[in-house]
Amino acid sequence: MVSNYSHDIATAFLAVSGGTMWLLSSIRGEAAWSREADLLFIRTYEAVRKMARYSLEWIILAGVPRIIFYRQFEWSAMAGDLQVVAIIIKHVVMFTLVGGGLYYWSRLNKRVGQIRLKLNIS
Repeated sequence: MVSNYSHDIATAFLAVSGGTMWLLSSIRGEAAWSREADLLFIRTYEAVRKMARYSLEWIILAGVPRIIFYRQFEWSAMAGDLQVVAIIIKHVVMFTLVGGGLYYWSRLNKRVGQIRLKLNIS
């Protein structure tokens, strides 16, 4: 049960991370920012990146026992086989969202690399 709960919390953290990356990529245009603003942008990106990475890793790790014990702990006899369809749809949506998050993650990573070059930091 703890594994299921932590898996769901990690999914929520990953969703928030993806939304934050989307927001960061939309507010950071090509306008010239001060050095302090650039450093804040980099620190914010790094914090969100860590949260997204750890969340994704935990989703995968906690997902294994959830798959193994699904019938024992989560299967609803009343829902029957219809829950399989619901689970498939849920995972298609989640994989799409994760893919979108990875897209913004890679865009932001490139942008942060450019800012680091501009500021001469590694």
